[in-house]
Amino acid sequence: MSGFRTANLILLLFTTVATGIATDGGTLLVESYGKLLLIGTDGTKRVLVDSMILAALSPDGRNVAFTQDENPRAPANSTQILSVIPTSGGVPKRIAQLLRGHFESLGWLPDGSAVVFQGKDGHLFLANLSATAGAPRDVGPWYQDFSVSPDGSKIVHAVNSPVMGLEVLDVRSGQRTLIHKTNRVLWSAKFSPDGQWIAYQITLRDPPRTTDDEPNCTPPTIGLRVYSIRGKTDDAVRIVAPKDWENVKSFNWSPDSKRLTLTIGTTDCDYPGSANGVFTTTLDMKSQARVSLGDMSFEPMFSPDGSAIAYVDFSDSPAKLMRYDMTTRARTLIRQATQEDNYFHLLEWK
Repeated sequence: MSGFRTANLILLLFTTVATGIATDGGTLLVESYGKLLLIGTDGTKRVLVDSMILAALSPDGRNVAFTQDENPRAPANSTQILSVIPTSGGVPKRIAQLLRGHFESLGWLPDGSAVVFQGKDGHLFLANLSATAGAPRDVGPWYQDFSVSPDGSKIVHAVNSPVMGLEVLDVRSGQRTLIHKTNRVLWSAKFSPDGQWIAYQITLRDPPRTTDDEPNCTPPTIGLRVYSIRGKTDDAVRIVAPKDWENVKSFNWSPDSKRLTLTIGTTDCDYPGSANGVFTTTLDMKSQARVSLGDMSFEPMFSPDGSAIAYVDFSDSPAKLMRYDMTTRARTLIRQATQEDNYFHLLEWK
Protein backbone atom coordinates (compact mmCIF):
# COMPACT_ATOMS: atom_id res chain seq x y z
CA MET A 1 0.00 0.00 0.00
CA SER A 2 2.83 2.44 0.87
CA GLY A 3 4.45 1.73 -2.50
CA PHE A 4 1.16 2.51 -4.21
CA ARG A 5 0.91 5.86 -2.37
CA THR A 6 4.52 6.71 -3.27
CA ALA A 7 3.89 5.96 -6.94
CA ASN A 8 0.78 8.17 -6.90
CA LEU A 9 2.73 11.01 -5.27
CA ILE A 10 5.47 10.79 -7.91
CA LEU A 11 2.84 10.79 -10.66
CA LEU A 12 1.14 13.85 -9.13
CA LEU A 13 4.42 15.78 -8.95
CA PHE A 14 5.26 14.85 -12.54
CA THR A 15 1.83 15.95 -13.74
CA THR A 16 2.14 19.28 -11.93
CA VAL A 17 5.48 20.07 -13.57
CA ALA A 18 4.34 18.85 -16.98
CA THR A 19 1.33 21.13 -17.03
CA GLY A 20 3.47 24.14 -16.14
CA ILE A 21 1.90 24.78 -12.74
CA ALA A 22 4.48 25.85 -10.16
CA THR A 23 4.49 23.84 -6.94
CA ASP A 24 5.71 26.60 -4.62
CA GLY A 25 3.98 29.85 -5.28
CA GLY A 26 2.37 30.30 -8.66
CA THR A 27 3.64 31.30 -12.09
CA LEU A 28 5.46 34.39 -13.35
CA LEU A 29 4.11 36.01 -16.50
CA VAL A 30 7.06 37.53 -18.36
CA GLU A 31 7.57 39.24 -21.71
CA SER A 32 10.86 38.95 -23.58
CA TYR A 33 11.22 40.71 -26.93
CA GLY A 34 7.55 40.20 -27.74
CA LYS A 35 7.39 36.58 -26.61
CA LEU A 36 5.04 35.78 -23.74
CA LEU A 37 6.65 33.42 -21.24
CA LEU A 38 5.37 31.41 -18.29
CA ILE A 39 8.21 30.95 -15.80
CA GLY A 40 7.88 28.77 -12.72
CA THR A 41 9.49 29.67 -9.43
CA ASP A 42 11.87 26.76 -10.08
CA GLY A 43 13.08 28.55 -13.23
CA THR A 44 11.31 26.38 -15.80
CA LYS A 45 10.21 28.35 -18.87
CA ARG A 46 7.53 27.85 -21.49
CA VAL A 47 6.68 30.11 -24.44
CA LEU A 48 2.92 30.67 -24.44
CA VAL A 49 2.67 33.22 -27.29
CA ASP A 50 5.32 34.08 -29.89
CA SER A 51 4.19 37.67 -30.48
CA MET A 52 2.30 39.93 -28.06
CA ILE A 53 1.97 43.54 -26.91
CA LEU A 54 -0.06 43.53 -23.66
CA ALA A 55 -0.91 40.57 -21.42
CA ALA A 56 -2.73 39.85 -18.15
CA LEU A 57 -3.22 36.64 -16.16
CA SER A 58 -6.72 35.71 -15.05
CA PRO A 59 -7.27 35.79 -11.26
CA ASP A 60 -7.06 31.99 -11.02
CA GLY A 61 -3.96 31.89 -13.22
CA ARG A 62 -5.55 29.53 -15.73
CA ASN A 63 -5.96 31.94 -18.66
CA VAL A 64 -4.06 34.82 -20.20
CA ALA A 65 -5.60 37.72 -22.09
CA PHE A 66 -3.19 39.24 -24.59
CA THR A 67 -3.08 41.65 -27.52
CA GLN A 68 -1.07 41.29 -30.71
CA ASP A 69 -0.81 42.67 -34.22
CA GLU A 70 -2.65 40.53 -36.74
CA ASN A 71 0.33 41.09 -39.03
CA PRO A 72 3.44 41.49 -36.83
CA ARG A 73 5.57 42.23 -39.91
CA ALA A 74 3.60 45.42 -40.63
CA PRO A 75 2.36 46.63 -37.24
CA ALA A 76 1.72 50.21 -38.38
CA ASN A 77 -1.06 49.06 -40.72
CA SER A 78 -2.14 45.95 -38.85
CA THR A 79 -5.37 45.24 -37.00
CA GLN A 80 -4.79 44.64 -33.30
CA ILE A 81 -6.38 41.53 -31.80
CA LEU A 82 -7.39 40.79 -28.19
CA SER A 83 -7.50 37.08 -27.37
CA VAL A 84 -7.63 34.70 -24.41
CA ILE A 85 -5.55 31.54 -24.20
CA PRO A 86 -5.35 28.89 -21.45
CA THR A 87 -2.01 28.80 -19.64
CA SER A 88 -1.91 25.11 -20.50
CA GLY A 89 -1.79 26.12 -24.18
CA GLY A 90 -4.19 25.68 -27.06
CA VAL A 91 -5.90 27.84 -29.64
CA PRO A 92 -6.47 31.48 -28.60
CA LYS A 93 -10.07 32.70 -28.51
CA ARG A 94 -10.53 36.09 -30.17
CA ILE A 95 -12.38 38.57 -27.94
CA ALA A 96 -12.12 41.90 -29.75
CA GLN A 97 -10.19 43.71 -32.46
CA LEU A 98 -9.18 47.26 -33.37
CA LEU A 99 -8.98 48.17 -37.03
CA ARG A 100 -7.27 51.44 -36.12
CA GLY A 101 -5.35 52.46 -33.02
CA HIS A 102 -4.14 50.14 -30.30
CA PHE A 103 -5.15 48.61 -26.98
CA GLU A 104 -3.80 50.77 -24.16
CA SER A 105 -4.45 48.72 -21.01
CA LEU A 106 -5.67 45.25 -20.13
CA GLY A 107 -6.93 43.35 -17.09
CA TRP A 108 -9.64 41.09 -15.63
CA LEU A 109 -12.63 41.27 -13.34
CA PRO A 110 -11.74 39.51 -10.06
CA ASP A 111 -14.09 36.58 -10.71
CA GLY A 112 -12.53 35.96 -14.13
CA SER A 113 -15.86 36.41 -15.92
CA ALA A 114 -14.74 39.30 -18.12
CA VAL A 115 -11.69 40.94 -19.63
CA VAL A 116 -11.38 44.69 -19.10
CA PHE A 117 -9.54 46.73 -21.72
CA GLN A 118 -9.04 50.23 -23.04
CA GLY A 119 -9.70 50.20 -26.77
CA LYS A 120 -11.52 52.15 -29.46
CA ASP A 121 -11.33 55.95 -29.04
CA GLY A 122 -9.71 55.45 -25.62
CA HIS A 123 -12.94 54.04 -24.13
CA LEU A 124 -12.99 51.35 -21.47
CA PHE A 125 -14.72 48.05 -22.32
CA LEU A 126 -15.82 44.93 -20.44
CA ALA A 127 -15.83 41.75 -22.54
CA ASN A 128 -17.87 39.00 -20.88
CA LEU A 129 -16.45 35.56 -21.66
CA SER A 130 -19.68 33.54 -21.38
CA ALA A 131 -20.84 31.70 -24.47
CA THR A 132 -23.98 33.86 -24.71
CA ALA A 133 -22.21 37.21 -24.24
CA GLY A 134 -22.69 39.86 -26.89
CA ALA A 135 -20.31 42.63 -27.92
CA PRO A 136 -18.00 44.12 -25.23
CA ARG A 137 -19.74 46.70 -23.04
CA ASP A 138 -18.53 50.28 -23.58
CA VAL A 139 -18.41 52.16 -20.26
CA GLY A 140 -17.20 55.41 -21.76
CA PRO A 141 -14.06 57.53 -22.15
CA TRP A 142 -11.10 56.52 -20.04
CA TYR A 143 -7.83 58.10 -18.99
CA GLN A 144 -4.61 56.16 -18.44
CA ASP A 145 -4.57 52.74 -16.76
CA PHE A 146 -7.20 51.15 -14.48
CA SER A 147 -7.56 49.03 -11.35
CA VAL A 148 -10.60 46.94 -10.40
CA SER A 149 -11.74 46.72 -6.78
CA PRO A 150 -11.44 43.22 -5.23
CA ASP A 151 -15.22 42.73 -5.28
CA GLY A 152 -15.42 43.78 -8.93
CA SER A 153 -17.92 46.56 -8.27
CA LYS A 154 -15.68 49.55 -8.98
CA ILE A 155 -12.85 50.61 -11.28
CA VAL A 156 -10.47 53.44 -10.42
CA HIS A 157 -8.19 55.53 -12.58
CA ALA A 158 -6.10 58.67 -12.26
CA VAL A 159 -7.63 61.64 -14.10
CA ASN A 160 -6.06 64.98 -14.99
CA SER A 161 -8.84 66.76 -16.90
CA PRO A 162 -10.93 68.79 -16.28
CA VAL A 163 -9.74 68.26 -12.68
CA MET A 164 -6.95 66.13 -11.22
CA GLY A 165 -7.68 63.28 -8.85
CA LEU A 166 -8.94 59.73 -8.38
CA GLU A 167 -12.13 58.87 -10.24
CA VAL A 168 -14.11 55.71 -9.49
CA LEU A 169 -16.55 54.06 -11.89
CA ASP A 170 -19.44 52.02 -10.50
CA VAL A 171 -19.46 48.97 -12.80
CA ARG A 172 -23.18 48.23 -12.50
CA SER A 173 -24.60 51.74 -12.91
CA GLY A 174 -21.82 53.38 -14.91
CA GLN A 175 -21.80 56.35 -12.51
CA ARG A 176 -18.48 58.11 -11.99
CA THR A 177 -17.35 59.82 -8.79
CA LEU A 178 -14.26 61.91 -8.10
CA ILE A 179 -13.40 60.56 -4.66
CA HIS A 180 -10.15 62.46 -4.15
CA LYS A 181 -8.92 65.70 -5.70
CA THR A 182 -5.25 66.66 -6.10
CA ASN A 183 -3.38 69.74 -7.27
CA ARG A 184 -0.71 67.85 -9.20
CA VAL A 185 -0.70 65.48 -12.19
CA LEU A 186 -1.46 61.82 -11.43
CA TRP A 187 -0.11 58.83 -13.34
CA SER A 188 -1.60 55.56 -12.13
CA ALA A 189 -3.75 54.20 -9.31
CA LYS A 190 -4.28 50.72 -7.80
CA PHE A 191 -6.80 49.38 -5.30
CA SER A 192 -5.33 47.43 -2.40
CA PRO A 193 -6.40 43.75 -2.34
CA ASP A 194 -8.69 44.43 0.64
CA GLY A 195 -10.32 47.38 -1.14
CA GLN A 196 -9.57 49.85 1.68
CA TRP A 197 -6.76 51.83 0.05
CA ILE A 198 -5.71 53.28 -3.29
CA ALA A 199 -2.02 53.82 -3.98
CA TYR A 200 -1.24 56.24 -6.77
CA GLN A 201 1.68 57.95 -8.48
CA ILE A 202 1.77 61.75 -8.51
CA THR A 203 4.13 64.40 -9.87
CA LEU A 204 6.45 65.71 -7.16
CA ARG A 205 8.07 68.33 -9.34
CA ASP A 206 8.39 69.18 -13.00
CA PRO A 207 11.78 69.32 -14.75
CA PRO A 208 13.56 72.69 -14.72
CA ARG A 209 12.90 74.95 -17.65
CA THR A 210 15.66 75.16 -20.23
CA THR A 211 17.50 78.42 -20.62
CA ASP A 212 18.37 77.91 -24.29
CA ASP A 213 16.82 76.46 -27.41
CA GLU A 214 17.88 72.90 -26.61
CA PRO A 215 14.90 70.69 -25.70
CA ASN A 216 14.86 69.12 -22.25
CA CYS A 217 13.97 65.44 -22.30
CA THR A 218 13.95 65.07 -18.50
CA PRO A 219 10.54 63.88 -17.26
CA PRO A 220 8.86 64.94 -14.03
CA THR A 221 9.94 63.33 -10.77
CA ILE A 222 7.14 61.07 -9.55
CA GLY A 223 6.22 60.11 -6.00
CA LEU A 224 3.81 57.64 -4.40
CA ARG A 225 0.85 58.36 -2.12
CA VAL A 226 -1.80 56.22 -0.43
CA TYR A 227 -5.44 57.30 -0.07
CA SER A 228 -7.67 55.72 2.57
CA ILE A 229 -11.17 55.09 1.21
CA ARG A 230 -12.64 54.70 4.69
CA GLY A 231 -10.73 57.45 6.49
CA LYS A 232 -10.45 59.89 3.54
CA THR A 233 -6.81 60.47 4.48
CA ASP A 234 -3.99 60.88 1.99
CA ASP A 235 -0.32 60.24 2.86
CA ALA A 236 2.98 60.31 1.02
CA VAL A 237 5.09 57.15 0.89
CA ARG A 238 8.67 58.04 1.81
CA ILE A 239 11.47 55.55 1.29
CA VAL A 240 14.95 55.61 2.79
CA ALA A 241 17.00 55.30 -0.40
CA PRO A 242 20.34 56.48 -1.84
CA LYS A 243 20.75 60.16 -2.67
CA ASP A 244 18.94 61.24 -5.86
CA TRP A 245 16.80 58.07 -5.83
CA GLU A 246 13.38 59.69 -5.49
CA ASN A 247 11.55 58.83 -8.71
CA VAL A 248 8.93 56.08 -8.23
CA LYS A 249 8.70 54.08 -11.47
CA SER A 250 6.45 51.18 -10.47
CA PHE A 251 4.67 49.77 -7.42
CA ASN A 252 2.53 46.84 -6.31
CA TRP A 253 0.52 45.79 -3.24
CA SER A 254 1.14 42.78 -1.03
CA PRO A 255 -1.77 40.30 -0.96
CA ASP A 256 -2.63 41.27 2.64
CA SER A 257 -2.65 45.02 1.78
CA LYS A 258 -0.16 45.75 4.56
CA ARG A 259 2.87 46.44 2.38
CA LEU A 260 3.94 47.99 -0.90
CA THR A 261 6.89 47.11 -3.07
CA LEU A 262 8.23 49.71 -5.46
CA THR A 263 10.93 50.66 -7.89
CA ILE A 264 12.58 53.94 -6.99
CA GLY A 265 15.53 55.52 -8.75
CA THR A 266 16.94 58.52 -10.57
CA THR A 267 14.97 60.83 -12.85
CA ASP A 268 16.23 60.26 -16.39
CA CYS A 269 15.22 60.86 -19.98
CA ASP A 270 14.94 57.15 -20.72
CA TYR A 271 13.56 54.11 -18.91
CA PRO A 272 14.74 52.48 -16.70
CA GLY A 273 17.38 55.22 -16.35
CA SER A 274 20.81 55.25 -14.76
CA ALA A 275 20.03 53.75 -11.34
CA ASN A 276 17.11 51.96 -9.70
CA GLY A 277 16.42 49.77 -6.72
CA VAL A 278 13.56 47.66 -5.38
CA PHE A 279 12.23 48.42 -1.90
CA THR A 280 9.38 47.34 0.35
CA THR A 281 7.59 49.25 3.08
CA THR A 282 4.68 48.86 5.45
CA LEU A 283 1.89 51.41 5.09
CA ASP A 284 3.00 53.22 8.24
CA MET A 285 6.58 53.25 6.83
CA LYS A 286 7.96 51.96 10.15
CA SER A 287 9.34 48.80 8.54
CA GLN A 288 11.26 49.17 5.29
CA ALA A 289 13.83 47.07 3.44
CA ARG A 290 15.91 47.33 0.32
CA VAL A 291 15.00 44.23 -1.63
CA SER A 292 17.62 44.42 -4.39
CA LEU A 293 21.40 44.75 -4.14
CA GLY A 294 22.38 46.13 -7.54
CA ASP A 295 21.77 49.58 -8.97
CA MET A 296 19.61 48.42 -11.90
CA SER A 297 16.68 46.49 -10.45
CA PHE A 298 13.00 47.09 -11.15
CA GLU A 299 9.44 45.72 -11.69
CA PRO A 300 8.83 44.06 -8.29
CA MET A 301 5.86 41.76 -7.69
CA PHE A 302 4.70 40.02 -4.52
CA SER A 303 4.16 36.27 -4.60
CA PRO A 304 0.53 35.09 -4.35
CA ASP A 305 1.02 34.30 -0.64
CA GLY A 306 3.04 37.46 0.09
CA SER A 307 6.09 35.53 1.30
CA ALA A 308 8.43 36.70 -1.45
CA ILE A 309 9.06 39.43 -4.03
CA ALA A 310 10.22 38.77 -7.59
CA TYR A 311 12.00 41.45 -9.59
CA VAL A 312 14.20 41.99 -12.63
CA ASP A 313 17.90 42.65 -12.04
CA PHE A 314 20.01 44.08 -14.85
CA SER A 315 22.95 45.27 -12.77
CA ASP A 316 25.07 42.73 -14.65
CA SER A 317 24.34 41.20 -18.02
CA PRO A 318 22.50 38.95 -18.76
CA ALA A 319 19.25 40.01 -17.10
CA LYS A 320 18.03 37.97 -14.14
CA LEU A 321 14.73 37.19 -12.50
CA MET A 322 15.38 37.31 -8.77
CA ARG A 323 13.42 36.21 -5.71
CA TYR A 324 13.59 37.91 -2.29
CA ASP A 325 12.31 35.99 0.73
CA MET A 326 10.43 38.31 3.10
CA THR A 327 11.33 36.29 6.22
CA THR A 328 14.99 35.41 5.66
CA ARG A 329 15.77 38.34 3.29
CA ALA A 330 17.66 35.87 1.14
CA ARG A 331 17.97 36.60 -2.59
CA THR A 332 17.91 33.68 -5.02
CA LEU A 333 18.04 33.42 -8.80
CA ILE A 334 14.84 32.25 -10.48
CA ARG A 335 16.09 32.38 -14.07
CA GLN A 336 18.81 34.11 -16.07
CA ALA A 337 18.33 35.39 -19.61
CA THR A 338 20.63 34.48 -22.48
CA GLN A 339 22.87 36.87 -24.40
CA GLU A 340 20.63 36.34 -27.44
CA ASP A 341 17.39 37.10 -25.50
CA ASN A 342 18.81 39.43 -22.88
CA TYR A 343 15.58 41.00 -21.65
CA PHE A 344 12.87 40.33 -19.07
CA HIS A 345 9.70 42.38 -18.46
CA LEU A 346 7.90 41.02 -15.40
CA LEU A 347 4.14 41.37 -15.83
CA GLU A 348 2.47 39.36 -13.05
CA TRP A 349 2.92 36.63 -10.45
CA LYS A 350 -0.11 34.46 -9.71
